[in-house]
Amino acid sequence: MRAFVAVDVGEEAAAGRAERSAPQHLTLRFLGEIDPARVAAISEALEPAVRDVSPFTLTLDGVGAFPSIDRPRVVWIGVTLGADRIRELAGRVAQALGNIGFASEREEFVPHLTLLRVRSPRDRQRARAILEGGLPPPPPRSVRVDAIALKESTFGPDHRVSHRTVRTFPLHGSEGTDDR
Repeated sequence: MRAFVAVDVGEEAAAGRAERSAPQHLTLRFLGEIDPARVAAISEALEPAVRDVSPFTLTLDGVGAFPSIDRPRVVWIGVTLGADRIRELAGRVAQALGNIGFASEREEFVPHLTLLRVRSPRDRQRARAILEGGLPPPPPRSVRVDAIALKESTFGPDHRVSHRTVRTFPLHGSEGTDDR
């Protein structure tokens, strides 16, 4: 199964997306193809890693691109409020998964929500319009982060990707006011 760990942001938080099939989740860690038998070990690693993390709010705001604005392959919405907290959460996930044999990521985690994948000349035009201000970016949205999820991606016959939550891991830490 093709798997990843994410925070669900829901339909409302992703409203205004440039691409209807854009994810409704903020990926913390992509796992790739895994044996379904590993789900139990992944679950046993993730649950204690996030158990004492307090729920928090993050704000999705602003746009950027990977690998660069000049050569966009992915256009994304960034995270402002809560960026430090989501980085900390991603670090806990990475450490927990590293403890059970998943290799470390080569690149630094950049919290973002994918808005558009550039796969065609039309996509490239849309990306330019978004990044250069010709199309308005989605308005800022706040999302309450109170759990992470192990998710599975599947590809349909029409090449659309669908996502299924395999398991959810609630954040149980004490509520705090520090949303950094």
